[in-house]
Amino acid sequence: MAAVLAIAFTAFGYQLRPLLHQQAASHSVGSDDPTPTPVVSGVVPEGYLGSWTATITNAVGKNTRSLVIKQGRVGDDVLILVADGPTTGDTYHCVFTAPLSAAPSSGDRLELGPSTLTSGTPAASCSPGKASTLTLTSDKALRRTSDNGDTITYTRSR
Repeated sequence: MAAVLAIAFTAFGYQLRPLLHQQAASHSVGSDDPTPTPVVSGVVPEGYLGSWTATITNAVGKNTRSLVIKQGRVGDDVLILVADGPTTGDTYHCVFTAPLSAAPSSGDRLELGPSTLTSGTPAASCSPGKASTLTLTSDKALRRTSDNGDTITYTRSR
């Protein structure tokens, strides 16, 4: 009987797999590999769109940051950030989103509102960030500067 139930549950799960993948593709905020979801129109300049990565080293070790900038309008979540790294006895994995707070006037800066935590393990290691500004640098990198002055420079990953 247990073998029959195991086979039935496996077959049922296999049938649900395409549906689950379809739903995951439409909302990638909780995934480990953030992928921009298409938006028909928006105000984010083309040069910002896509995936970016950075590494931060601190006393505990290397911490990675992967972010995706997707198309959107003012008020839409256009930034998805995944932060991973070591803690003093474990690791953390945090996913954040941030909305576009103003339409870019000259195309050289994107103003983002404060970030919101969408998932995190352990949650105590994941603190939402302040509002920030994104700027493309002359060497094709992306600089994110928080309102508190912290700056991280990202390189395009794809």
